[in-house]
Amino acid sequence: MTEYLDPTDSVAVPRKTAPRPASLDGKVVTLLDISKAKGDHLLDRIEELLRERATPKAVVRKKKPTFARPAPDDLRREILNESDVVIEALAD
Repeated sequence: MTEYLDPTDSVAVPRKTAPRPASLDGKVVTLLDISKAKGDHLLDRIEELLRERATPKAVVRKKKPTFARPAPDDLRREILNESDVVIEALAD
């Protein structure tokens, strides 16, 4: 499993990623826009490719209020309760 550093932590510590599904077919996929410029354009293209190459149960779009802060707790809970997979995108 790949390890990443969490840049939002006051002291960067290694974090392990969640297991990846073998397929996105039948999954609820949330596309999270972090509110950076043109991020929605990137997510539009990802959604298009996702629908061409897989058969997700649903594709849900969510947006953080600002890129400068972590997602609010209620948004994180909502995503956790509704999603099988989250794709978070950044573009500039």
